[in-house]
Amino acid sequence: HAGRFQAAATFPVWSSPGNVGGMALLKRSFTAALLDEDDDSSYPFKMPGSLARTTAPVAKMMRLWNYKQGSGLGAHGQGIIAPIKAIRHCSTAGIGHSEKTYKNGLQGAPAPSPPAQDEWHESAAVSRALRLERECYERTLALLRDVKLQGDDSVETAEALAAIVESEEAFRGKKCALGAWRAALPSRAVQHIVERVLKPRIAVKAREWEPLWSPGCDHWLRPWIPLIGHLPESLYGTVESKISGGSLDIISPWKDYFGPTHWEIFSRRHILPKLTRWLQQLKITPPKQRDTKFREVMSWTPLVRTEDVVSILEQEFFGKWESALRHWLQSARPSSGEAAAWCAGWKNLFTPELLHDERVLAWLESGVAMVDRETEDLNRLVCHS
Repeated sequence: HAGRFQAAATFPVWSSPGNVGGMALLKRSFTAALLDEDDDSSYPFKMPGSLARTTAPVAKMMRLWNYKQGSGLGAHGQGIIAPIKAIRHCSTAGIGHSEKTYKNGLQGAPAPSPPAQDEWHESAAVSRALRLERECYERTLALLRDVKLQGDDSVETAEALAAIVESEEAFRGKKCALGAWRAALPSRAVQHIVERVLKPRIAVKAREWEPLWSPGCDHWLRPWIPLIGHLPESLYGTVESKISGGSLDIISPWKDYFGPTHWEIFSRRHILPKLTRWLQQLKITPPKQRDTKFREVMSWTPLVRTEDVVSILEQEFFGKWESALRHWLQSARPSSGEAAAWCAGWKNLFTPELLHDERVLAWLESGVAMVDRETEDLNRLVCHS
């Protein structure tokens, strides 16, 4: 590369104090000549693995050993080419530190939904409710026509049928409001349809219904909810006797079909005792949780009031949980990272509604504080070292 060496050597250099740029340009051109690379303005920003990132003697030696720019070292070029990035940790972390994942049996809790996703769920729920109103209208219209064909010539049935036919106007707008169809019906027509037409038929279906064979009530109750609002009060005893010992899939839909007062009575009779029993039987075994009853409890909590669940947790869970944590810290002396991950794993199992309760947060924070107190002396010793 004699031509390049000569060009670089004869490059004009000014010795004035202000000619720092000229000196830098000379140095760059000279190095580029040594490396047999183009002299362009991108020199300081070469790709990883470029010889432009090193000195001329090193680059010459690398070329003698047939090094290819952009590849890694090793027989197959398997070495890294990008610089290792520095990661700041706490003062007690040494070189090579990485965040450790602990297999404590508490992972896998779903992450909270972002606000945009919550809005989407609300919009989808409104769409489903509007479709249910439309279905209710169509079924009511067909039912009243069948009643007429079966010989019901009463004035009330004729007026109710006419009102249903006219109510179709509520669905023709571009933005049909939820509840607009029900509000468009005369109260007299609604009362006749519910009391004289729907309730007798629903009562027959309720007595025939077998939850184990058909868990839902999509055919005999749900389509009429926009008109009747909830399960007729006379049928609460019948339905309660059939679902009281059922699974979550059988019981959960009925929160929307029972009236608020009757649902609270049902939950106090059949759901809260179940949750209490599970928490009493729960075994807390750090460092790895194997008993899954707590997850079962959390899956049922949306069906009951948050304050009721918090009361049960304070009576049957938090004392046991705190005692197990204290014994583990004092006997096994786990690392602060493992103990903190254990507490965080339990927190992730709680529902968002429970995590908004101050009493629940206070209990969980007291567990974290216990971990801090037990590991404080060890951390202080490591920091001084």
